[in-house]
Formats: sequence, C-alpha cells, structure tokens
Amino acid sequence: MLKSIHRDVLQWWKGPNKKYFCGMLGLAVVVYFPLISQRLVNTFDGLWNGSWFIGGFWEISIGRWLWPVADFVRFGVQTEPLNSLLTLAMVVLSITIIRKNFVQNDGLMSWLAGMIFVSGAVVGVWLSYRYMSPIFGLSLLMAVLAAECVIRLKCTRNAVFSGAVILALSLGLYQANLACFCMILLSYLLLLLFQEAERSRIYDHIVRSLGSALAGMMLYWLVLKAILIIGNLQLADYNGAADLSVKSILMGIPKGILQAYQLFGLYFFGNQYRHNMLQTVGLFGIVLVVFGIKIFWHLWKLANDKKYENLFFGVMALAVMPIACNAMMLISSEAVWRMQMGGGLALFVPLCILLLEGAQPKKSEPDRKSRWLVVLLAILVIYGNVYMMAVDQEAMRQGRDSMSVMSNRIVNDLMDEAYFDEEEQVSVMFVGRPSSNPTFKKGDLYLAANKYAQMGCFWLQPECARLSWRGVFEKITPVNLNLCEDATYQQLRETEVVAQMPVYPQEGYIQRVGDVIIVKVSDDYMIDEEMEE
Repeated sequence: MLKSIHRDVLQWWKGPNKKYFCGMLGLAVVVYFPLISQRLVNTFDGLWNGSWFIGGFWEISIGRWLWPVADFVRFGVQTEPLNSLLTLAMVVLSITIIRKNFVQNDGLMSWLAGMIFVSGAVVGVWLSYRYMSPIFGLSLLMAVLAAECVIRLKCTRNAVFSGAVILALSLGLYQANLACFCMILLSYLLLLLFQEAERSRIYDHIVRSLGSALAGMMLYWLVLKAILIIGNLQLADYNGAADLSVKSILMGIPKGILQAYQLFGLYFFGNQYRHNMLQTVGLFGIVLVVFGIKIFWHLWKLANDKKYENLFFGVMALAVMPIACNAMMLISSEAVWRMQMGGGLALFVPLCILLLEGAQPKKSEPDRKSRWLVVLLAILVIYGNVYMMAVDQEAMRQGRDSMSVMSNRIVNDLMDEAYFDEEEQVSVMFVGRPSSNPTFKKGDLYLAANKYAQMGCFWLQPECARLSWRGVFEKITPVNLNLCEDATYQQLRETEVVAQMPVYPQEGYIQRVGDVIIVKVSDDYMIDEEMEE
C-alpha cells in the first residue's frame, strides 16, 4: 500500500507538475516578499498573536476542532520565513492539483489561471494572519483533495466516503473553504456538460458531489458535537455559530442566497473589498461579459445538438455559481463576511479560464482570436492583483512604522512618569486608535489599502483594544506592560475623566486614576459599528 502511494506521488511529481509548482511558488515568493521579509501582519488578529501559538478552547468553540491539532504538530512555531513558505506551498500545491482536472497539457491558460489565484488578495490576507496562515493553506489543500477524490476515484462509494472525510477535516480547520470544494465540483460539472460526456458520468458526478458535500458537513458537525460534549464546551457566539441548527440553516437559506449574490456583486464590482487595482475601472465587468459570451456559445451548442438535459443542468450550474462562491452564507446567514473568507470567490476567474480552456480543445480561427482576448484580460487581472498586494503590504509597513514612533515615545513618557520604577506595576489602559491620532503619519498608499492592512486602525471592543495594544508592545516596541482588564477598560472609558483628557502627545495625555494609568491616544475610542453587526 505504502509503496503504491509512494510510486503514485513520485509519478505525479515528475514533469509538468514539478515545473508548474516551482514556477508558481517562485511567483508567490516574489509577490509577497515584503510581507515575508519584514514580518508584516494585519492590524487585527495578526497583530494580537506572536511567533508561538497553539489553538485551544476558543478555536474549538468556533467550530475549528482540527486547528489545535495542526498547531501541535508544528509545535506552535509561527516564525518567518518558514510560516509563509509553508502556507504558500500548500496554496500552490492546491492550484497545481486543480488545473489537471481541466486541462491535460499545461499551456499559457493554465499558467495564467494559477498566477491569478496565487497573486490574489485572499492569499495575501491569509499570510497577514501569520499565526494561522498555515491553517488557511491546509484547509484549502484538504478541500481541493476532497474534490479530487470525488472526481478521480473510480468507485462511487469510495469517492463519496473519501471526499466526505477529507472535507470534514477541511471544515475542522476553516469552514469558509467549503466554497472552494463546491466551486471545483461545480466547474467540473460544467466541463462534463460542455464536453458532452456520457449521461451516466454526469449523473454519477452529481451524486458524488452532493453525497460527499452532505456527508462531509454531517461528519464535521458530529465530530464537533462530540468534542464539545467531551470537553464540556459551548459554541461561541461568533458569526452566528452558537445558534446553528438544522432549523436555523433551513430558515436562513433565502437570506443566505440573497447575501451570496450580493457578495458576488460587491466583490467584483464594488470598492468595499479591494482585491484588484483595476476593479473600480470596470475590468471585471469586461471579464464577465467575455466569459459569459464564451459560455453562452457552449450552451447554444448544447441546445443546437438537442442536449436539453445538459442545457438545463448547465443553466442551473451557472445560476448557483455565485452561491457556491459563498457557500458558508447558506449555513450561517448571520455571518459577517471578511476577505479571508473569499477562497471561493478568488477561484472564480481561474476556474472559468480553466473550464473554457478544457471545454474546447479544437481551436478554430475565431476561437483563437477570442482566446487571445481572454489572455489579455487574464494578464490585466494578474497586473491588478500584484499591485493591490503591493499597496496592502506597503500600508502595513507604513502603519507599523508610524505606530513604532508613537509607542516608543509613549514608553519613554511612561518611564518619565516612573511607571517602571514601582515594585509592583499598576495596570495601564490605552484609549483610542493610533491611526486616529493627528501625529500618525499615513503614507501615500495607506488609505488606498484594504482595512486589514491599515495598521493602527484597531477594533475598539474592550478585548480587541487590549489585545491590539498588547500586540504593539510585543511586536513593535517589545516591553513588559501590565494592561488593565476588559471590565476596567469598559468602566473607565465611559467616565468624564477620560473624555476630558487631552490626546498624545499633549501634556496630560497620561493620567493615573486609582490603580490604573490611562494613556489617551485619540478621541476615537467607542465601539465601531462593524464590530456590533
């Protein structure tokens, strides 16, 4: 058995797979080199957690029961460049596996499809969560392997079983990558339809896909419930997890479908989620029009060949594709969508390119011309992706430098106030966002970046604010500070004393109230609406 697996792995690794993997990994390292070399992190959870982290009760309580195991295997070590290289290797391996389901021979299209995904903002966001970036990468890889089992295994029973088990493991790491699993299988169904595969093969794929998805989610839920019971734990109220049930899922499906379509539109046509520098000038409108025309040609061909059953399945598959991109919204319609949840959306354009390339092996003269249009659009998408990631990484660096100046000065002022001279240090409370202080230098690219990359723009809930400032004095200005508890923070920030205090660096921005030293950084210290949603 082991010899057979070893032989199969070696055979797979030879030739084009090795070349493709190494090429994509090289591109990824170039794109994210600033983040890797300068140890950049985002302004949220990435700042909170350091070079050593092992998931625990919190991770289990939000449904990610395999996360602690994955961290334990890596001894909790989250240092660079190992951490990011490991994540990128798993991301690249995923797209290396995906492309072979659609194209037999690597050509320009398969390379462009891979480059679009690897250079995308979703991968950049994953890397910015340094403490958990390998979790994202492993979850994606398992979702891809689950889809691979469904597609490749000869026996339907084995395909469903293997796909379900591996999918459950993927969800146990990061639930949102269910969308990646769904997108791959849905795209492969379209490939079978456009290639006019045998009816039995199409039905078999549908049965395999639905069976593995349902069985995988059920297995994931059963394992989660068992772990919660054994550990005497409760699901946390995070993205609606605590209220999840069969009834809530069924009741929330209409809302989830609507949100899925809305997110699809916002991602490609809005400015709220900036994943490409050219998205605001209508690039993806052109991309979708070109893809739509080419896909419509395949549908027309099915109709012309009187393949009405295939035509029906094709139209339905296209209609549900935006839902598949955001599959998690069907499970928890109350979830707050963030960029790191966009694995399915990030795969949309690459999968469309691979699908169209695999569906039409014969190249007529008109088709060659339209093919070069797709090539041009793909290059523009890659161009926009790379520069968007450059902006986000530079914003993280600029924000970190500005916070470094501020935090160093604050530490010096605390020393002048004899804070470090006391035998038993009193607690310190930081009030306000660094980015809202008038001395905080925002570079030319800071405001053009995504929210996660705007270092210093903290969430303001008591726990989030405390964790953010703890991260500052662990990563940026390493010094031992005794930060006050959340309850104390909540109580003092609503007092008139805090309201009347001047902000850094004005005289009196540091004041002692009882056993707490208050450091007021800005007047922006109330809970932001985003966190209350």
